[in-house]
Amino acid sequence: MQKLKYTSNLTTQEKHIVDYILKDPEVVFHSTAHELGQQTFTSASTIVRLCKKLGTRGYPDFQLKLALDYRQKTSALQSDHTVEAERGDVLAAIESVPYLYQQALNDTRSTLNASKLVRIAEWVKNSTRIDIYGSDMNYYLAQQACTKWNELGISAIAHNDANRHYLLTMKPGSATLSFVISHTGENRSMVEVVRMLNDKNMNVVAVTGSNDSTLSRSCTETLLTHGYNEQLRLSKMSSMVSVLYLFDILYMSSITDAY
Repeated sequence: MQKLKYTSNLTTQEKHIVDYILKDPEVVFHSTAHELGQQTFTSASTIVRLCKKLGTRGYPDFQLKLALDYRQKTSALQSDHTVEAERGDVLAAIESVPYLYQQALNDTRSTLNASKLVRIAEWVKNSTRIDIYGSDMNYYLAQQACTKWNELGISAIAHNDANRHYLLTMKPGSATLSFVISHTGENRSMVEVVRMLNDKNMNVVAVTGSNDSTLSRSCTETLLTHGYNEQLRLSKMSSMVSVLYLFDILYMSSITDAY
């Protein structure tokens, strides 16, 4: 909100857009970049350029940051007492978290490639076992995905490190399908996993936020998650939602195959 009010070096069109948003910030939450461009008699590209001038990565990132800032300020204005202000933070979270989830889902969905997902779903169907590798928080996401597949009678195991002994004893050409999760795609342990799997001539799917990462370049296929930014405190939450969404798509496909 402060950047909207005080950012300089804006064009006449951009100033008009800023004034339009400041009159009713919630218009941003209910409009796409194209729709906001129509409402302000500008264009989607002008909206995106403005968002980048304001220090965000694009319109979805601008929507998220404005929503979090706006909801928190609105809640704080509702009370002059500390206790009520603390309640306001909770109320802001009630409003912001669903929006955060939705943005992560929309961002992930926009990068989906249907033919790629069909191909990976076929790999799942034809595999004798599924391995999912992930460290720290990603290990728990891997466990959730494996639990669902195991309930369908599909053998799936989560690994929280390189598990070198297991990888070294794995037979080349095995019908095991492996997923490797790393939001940055540069986690050393996960990159090592992929290197060892490649020596076995197996299909390996990277689940990562960047197509240009070491992990993505080393895997057979890549499923892109919501963009991960270590400087944004809520980025990890968005990435979690994104990963679960991708695995649930494949799980739903497995349900169809199983029943």
